[in-house]
Amino acid sequence: MNDKPIKYEELLEKPILIFGSGRSGTTILSEIIFQHEDLAWHSNYQEILTKSTWINYFRRFWSNNMYSLVKYWKFVGVSKNTRQKFGSFLKLAIFNPIERYAFWESITGHRIDFSRGFLLNEKATPEEIHHIRSFLAKQVKYQGKKRLIMKFTGPARLEYLTSIFPDLIVVSIAREPIATVRSWLEVGFWQRMGIDKLWWIGAYSKEEEAEAEKLKGNAPLITAFQYRKLMETTQYEIEKLGLNVLQTRYEDFVKDPKAFIKNVMDFMQLTQSKHVDNYMNEMVVSNRNARTSNKTTFSDETKQRIMEIVGEYA
Repeated sequence: MNDKPIKYEELLEKPILIFGSGRSGTTILSEIIFQHEDLAWHSNYQEILTKSTWINYFRRFWSNNMYSLVKYWKFVGVSKNTRQKFGSFLKLAIFNPIERYAFWESITGHRIDFSRGFLLNEKATPEEIHHIRSFLAKQVKYQGKKRLIMKFTGPARLEYLTSIFPDLIVVSIAREPIATVRSWLEVGFWQRMGIDKLWWIGAYSKEEEAEAEKLKGNAPLITAFQYRKLMETTQYEIEKLGLNVLQTRYEDFVKDPKAFIKNVMDFMQLTQSKHVDNYMNEMVVSNRNARTSNKTTFSDETKQRIMEIVGEYA
């Protein structure tokens, strides 16, 4: 066991986690909160240079007052709310928050599968905890920030993450299941990885695996099957660990975005931020559940089957 003190460890007090199934509102919620001046986050630069802590100094370069005067650099993030008039090349060049897993696979090590594993009943070892906390403390320090925020989709991974961060502040966001399933099916990644197999691993019984085999030819239903398992395992972890999780809904966000974000920030123990306020004032909010889609349409029968599969976790 490594007993060496962790440098800058005070910067890991009350870290924040935002998570959801994916296609549930995690991106818009996290991008709003990422504007806060106190928060450090995983970046596109860190995803390329997974072993480097020093790469986080680049955030200071992109955050200076000169660049913030230019509208393109006014906000962080890559959603349509921040970059809708600019090309993908510039999105990649700017130091931005990102949800990718090469860095997390690197920092958590080969013992677990962080990107695909449910990590149920899994805790980090003392050595892993020391390594991960040492790295992330420097990430916060070198970005010139005061607290850490993380955003993940898929499994909640709560037991594993709280073994590393005992005072973790956790916020989840869920969305109406039919809209979530439809949105998943319009993502290229899911079309390649999620409609003919169980993408996340380590939580299915033999009976569930057999049931999934029967659903392989039906993309909406096998997707709903995996959505249910995400919701089920999340609830299991929350109850097992006795966690105080702020469980939010995308539908509540679109009804009153400002009140929703205030409630979330209060729970996260974040001060009011002019950067968050400015982003909120300029963002475009629409209820994506109500949109029509030419790509993916469900029959009434399919919708009914989705809801039957999801069951109590709707």
